[in-house]
Amino acid sequence: MKKKYYLPDADYEREIWMNTFYTGVAGLPAAWDIDATQITSLLNDRNAFRYSLVFQEAVNVFCQTCTASKQLLKSGPKSLIPQAFPVFVPPAGMPLIAVTPGIFNRVTQLVGQLKKNDLYNEAVGKILGVIGSEIVVDYSTLRPALTLSFEGGHIHLKYLRGKTDGIMLYCMRGTETTFTLLTTITKTIFNDTRPNLEVGQAETRQYRAFFMVSDVAVGVESLVVSISC
Repeated sequence: MKKKYYLPDADYEREIWMNTFYTGVAGLPAAWDIDATQITSLLNDRNAFRYSLVFQEAVNVFCQTCTASKQLLKSGPKSLIPQAFPVFVPPAGMPLIAVTPGIFNRVTQLVGQLKKNDLYNEAVGKILGVIGSEIVVDYSTLRPALTLSFEGGHIHLKYLRGKTDGIMLYCMRGTETTFTLLTTITKTIFNDTRPNLEVGQAETRQYRAFFMVSDVAVGVESLVVSISC
């Protein structure tokens, strides 16, 4: 089963992940060939990223203070005491060592180095946090979204396949009164090049589809889309 990327998207989750990863790497025995310089660099990166989040939060709070101060100056109650402007005070704990940009580029390079080591296995990967969680797809709720256009003298159909194998495409055209299976599609585009039922007569074509996994229809039927040709 496919897995998600091991690095979280949210910054606050990456901070937690980074601490787990550093702790794991720092605890690896010498046989892993991770030198002290790499561990120190990882520690500095962790500290810098952690403080950047604390600093950003302090700035956000200060912005709110500035907004309140501005509103008070604009329309506050009468007073003989002049209002002082807010003064930003950086949060404590600023790292003594600055780092260069690209913290998570360096992290992914180190992860790659670790995974190439003969000692690496799934148990180690879980300790380090470098194995993503399994992607669980609820196929019962999936619904194709079809889009149509008329290009080059034929109907051009597109959809997003996602985690499925394709779609079962049904069509009803012209004077037909029921949908019938037109084809199964594994690519994300399909060109309907069939001639009209009556040559020289315009007709409306309607399409609907189900997603398909291993040649079996899954999920919810798409909305019916139609086009004149």
